[in-house]
This record gives sequence, C-alpha cells and structure tokens, in this order.
Amino acid sequence: MSRRYQSGVALFTAIFLVVVLALVATAVALTTTTQQLASGRSLDAARAWYVARARLDREIASVVATSGSGNACPATGAASTTAIEGFDTRVERCNAVTVSEGGDAYDVFTLTVSAFRGDRPSGTLVRREIEAVVTNQN
Repeated sequence: MSRRYQSGVALFTAIFLVVVLALVATAVALTTTTQQLASGRSLDAARAWYVARARLDREIASVVATSGSGNACPATGAASTTAIEGFDTRVERCNAVTVSEGGDAYDVFTLTVSAFRGDRPSGTLVRREIEAVVTNQN
C-alpha cells in the first residue's frame, strides 16, 4: 500500500483520542461535582438535625422547669421562630396532657421542633424535625 492512501490517518487517530480523553475528563468532573454536592447536602442535613436537637433541649428545659399541672406549652408556629447557627428553628407542635396518679398531678408534653434553611423552589431546602415526649414530674 502506498503512503498516499494513508495520509490523514494519524491526524484522525489523534483527534479521536483527544475527543475520547475529553469525554472521560468531563465524566470525571461531573461525578466529582455530584459527589461534592451530595456531601454538602448531607452535612447540612446533619447540622439541621443538631440545631433542631439544641432547640428541643431548650424547650424541654423550659417546660420541665416547673412542676405540677396546668403548665402551658411554649408558643408554636411562626411566632416561635428563632435563628440558631444559620438555621431557622420553630416549635411546630406542643400538646400538654395533665395526668393524675398516686395523688400527684403533672403534665406530659409532646414537643415537636424543626430546623430549616433554604427554600423548595430553588432546591436548597434542608429541614429536620424532632419530637419528644417529656414530663415535669418531680
């Protein structure tokens, strides 16, 4: 075979290899970016849980500080929103039930708090909710 028929084969091979390497590099970059986003979201979710837990601990301390029955729940909904470490926290629900047993009366509280940041339309919402049942019995 003469050289005349092989002209351009080296150029075609070089261009083909450059395209393949570019595709591999793009795939690696996309995978790395996706993993970084997933790690960031996982970290935000863990932080939201701990912030919600901190708010829950604060609310538990306030409802068990007094003993007896007839104690009120803390404010709920938007009125209870407080910022902690870049997250908004809120007491979502609080139910108090008075219990009488053995001549003592005390309250049993069911508290639900949440911590959140971001918004759903932009895809940045991170939200965690925690519920606890506590009593103010001595």
